[in-house]
Amino acid sequence: MTYEQWLATPGLYRCVLVELDYIDAGIAKSAYFSSAAFVSAGTDSPAHTAYDPFVIGGMDFERSLAEVFTGATSTRTADVELVAIPATAWLAGANVAGQAIRIYLGDKAWPKADFGQVITGICDGIWPDANSVRIKFKDMAKALQQPVLTSRHTSGNADGELKPLCLGRCYNISPQLTDAGSHIYMFNSVASEAVSAVRFNGDVVAPADYTVDLAAGTITFSVFPVGDVTMDVDGAKIAGTWLQSASQIIGYLCDRVGITADISGLPGYQLGLYLTDDTQLSTALDDICASVGGYWLFDRLGQFTCRAFNGVPVTQTAAITDDQNLYASRTPRRRITALHELTLGYARNWTPLSTIAASIYENTPDVAKRLASEEQTVTQSAPAVLTAYADAQTLTVSTLIVSEADANTEATRRMALSAAPRYVYETQQLAAPLQWQLGDGATLQTPGTNGSDAVITKLAENPLKGAVRVEFWQ
Repeated sequence: MTYEQWLATPGLYRCVLVELDYIDAGIAKSAYFSSAAFVSAGTDSPAHTAYDPFVIGGMDFERSLAEVFTGATSTRTADVELVAIPATAWLAGANVAGQAIRIYLGDKAWPKADFGQVITGICDGIWPDANSVRIKFKDMAKALQQPVLTSRHTSGNADGELKPLCLGRCYNISPQLTDAGSHIYMFNSVASEAVSAVRFNGDVVAPADYTVDLAAGTITFSVFPVGDVTMDVDGAKIAGTWLQSASQIIGYLCDRVGITADISGLPGYQLGLYLTDDTQLSTALDDICASVGGYWLFDRLGQFTCRAFNGVPVTQTAAITDDQNLYASRTPRRRITALHELTLGYARNWTPLSTIAASIYENTPDVAKRLASEEQTVTQSAPAVLTAYADAQTLTVSTLIVSEADANTEATRRMALSAAPRYVYETQQLAAPLQWQLGDGATLQTPGTNGSDAVITKLAENPLKGAVRVEFWQ
């Protein structure tokens, strides 16, 4: 019997193994618990290790994708409940916050190597009470709740301020004044590809009046800067490569914090992102993914994964069968209305100007309008959709996309996905879904309104109980 068959077989006892990392006097260690007496085999990792049978409850773990399939996976804090006895009391004082927790599921007669890893999380802390000791945890996304920028200036006019980061192609950014006496500004904290334009109150400055140091990310003016100083910059150039696409930028941002990114299928649109404050990495990733129709999550093994959403996948890896559904548990949850008009923003203006040189208004009014607006837009409409669905909606979204052509391509893709209403269903299944991932394609034994194919958007699971609440979109 394969692991998949074992999961799909009702009535079997499911043994849960819990591995909790903690720090003891500066040394990394792990604690081992289980829902039944278990000792790992000599060929296992860890070998010949007893898992104390103290697990008595908890483990309700819920993760869901946004129904627009962009940005982060949302999670709820879960817990592992241990019996309150002297052998678990030490956890109350253990250094566990921010440490990894791994949960496995299998048959207690198996070697640990045959167990499947069903949850990987980050510990939030320990909450003891009279009857239990609760290990609170969330998924690995907590590791991304840290600011992208951490390096600060230690002298000059920008003393104490965060150093900026420019990625991709950014229009009209505000560089950071670092030396007023020498008229030096910083526009990037890493090496850049190019500076294509410099402006004072929107008026273009002659290249002879400034010197750019692309390696240092600075610009020095030989004339006195007047009004708002802004620039067009082609940003970070790492190891000889200019980072422009979502895949390149996400990979770079994750690498800065030591996370390896598994990225697949994201479109290669040119993007622009300029960071100057304490924006969290998770927020930046949301902005990037939302711009290109992608989503990100940490899978069951703790691997950071980023994918494009293009509707129901061609290949279905999960099967939502009637015999696995708990009786009468399948119900429609939501109807997502169709779109008949979409306005998509592109070429974001990182410094909308309220004061613009009069010559710009006189000679190039279109440029003045762009300098004052937050972004350019493209709009696509489908009157036939409104005719077919009277409740069809309009939507306006902002993106980091740079070019009009890419913006139109993305708008066309989104309109095609939203040309008809979509539906979200919920069902409660037995243990089989404990091997599925968010975003997996699923085949429905009993079709829904839009056919037999769907995408898994939510998993609320409990390995102890062997039941999973599944939501799917089609």
